[in-house]
Amino acid sequence: MSLFSYGFIFTLLVQFAFAAHVIRSGRSYLWILAIILLPWVGCAAYLIFAVLPDAATSAPARKLADNVVNTVDPGRGYREKKRQVELVGSVQAKRELAQECIKRGYFQDAIDLYQSALSGGFENDSALLHGLARAKLLAGDGAGAQAAYEKLKAADPVAFSAEAELDYARALALQGKNDEALLQYETVLPKYPGEEARCRYALLLQQLGQKERAQRVFREIVESVRGAPSYYRSRQREWYRIARQNLGG
Repeated sequence: MSLFSYGFIFTLLVQFAFAAHVIRSGRSYLWILAIILLPWVGCAAYLIFAVLPDAATSAPARKLADNVVNTVDPGRGYREKKRQVELVGSVQAKRELAQECIKRGYFQDAIDLYQSALSGGFENDSALLHGLARAKLLAGDGAGAQAAYEKLKAADPVAFSAEAELDYARALALQGKNDEALLQYETVLPKYPGEEARCRYALLLQQLGQKERAQRVFREIVESVRGAPSYYRSRQREWYRIARQNLGG
């Protein structure tokens, strides 16, 4: 087969790929006409004026752009979200700013934003309730976090996830409700993915003087992580380190 034949087949394959993209994306069939009549010019125009703008506004592209911006100007994301709250004041804008506040350790600001959003007719919104509960927990308000998690569970039991259950146990422990916290930890342990729940449970056992039980759990964590695939070891590095540090003998 000659080089001309290979080039012709390659051109047809490129045209077919671009035409299929036009159909899948629901764009005007005039693009297909341009791709057929002017193969390389039509394909190039479609790539520049249709495909690339879509890629630039896709979720992965936005996330990458946000990461680059935050690296160059760490405060920009916070300022932009704060400006959106000031200009728009929507529930979504408040929730996004509250999440940014939590990342930056502005826990009371996050609490205020979540409470403001909830008071606007979204009293049982599970995402807002979960965010409020976590902000209160991180702010050291165990009782407030417990109340928010209980409201979340009542409003949407499905949203009371393993992560929420773990934080609920932490909220109980924060108040010194140790027996309740231990029971809650034991409830969440079988369903929690990763070693954080076991590690926090062992730390509470150790704090309460139940050293033998704590050592057994720390040992289980170390053995579990050591025998796991590399991706799991990487994700659980922090809890493995804590377990090793607290493992006697």
